[in-house]
Amino acid sequence: LVVLLLLRWLRALAEGGAELELTKSRGVIAAAAAWFLVTMTVARSVHHFADVPYDVDNLVASTTFQSALAIVWGIAGLAAMVVGTRIRRRSVWMAGAVLMTVVVAKLFLVDLGNTGTLARVVSFLGVGVLLLVVGYFSPVPPRAEAEQPAAST
Repeated sequence: LVVLLLLRWLRALAEGGAELELTKSRGVIAAAAAWFLVTMTVARSVHHFADVPYDVDNLVASTTFQSALAIVWGIAGLAAMVVGTRIRRRSVWMAGAVLMTVVVAKLFLVDLGNTGTLARVVSFLGVGVLLLVVGYFSPVPPRAEAEQPAAST
């Protein structure tokens, strides 16, 4: 609710003619808030369904939580990349690509530390399938300057 009010306030400032850098980054603020909210929803779900205590130390040590984060963040990155391709917004596609890069880095830096667990195998396979889907369904949209001549013809 607080984030929605912040975004509405920033929109009102922008419509009122305020030239703040913060008003130009409403999309980034909304995306960061959504990412945080999804991450906390995954944490609460793992706590509820897998009986992992709801504190930072136990959640970070949980292979179930780490695998769930990899899959959910991967799906969010895939969704951003597909939407970016469909609406031809390179910035949205790049945000999804950055999120997928974070997921792959997390797999190698965090999940490889948990040797031999089923959750690690599931997260690696799940993210691998997501990367294959991205490569098939979501090519990079053209740059903005490449869109201008094509639109005028």
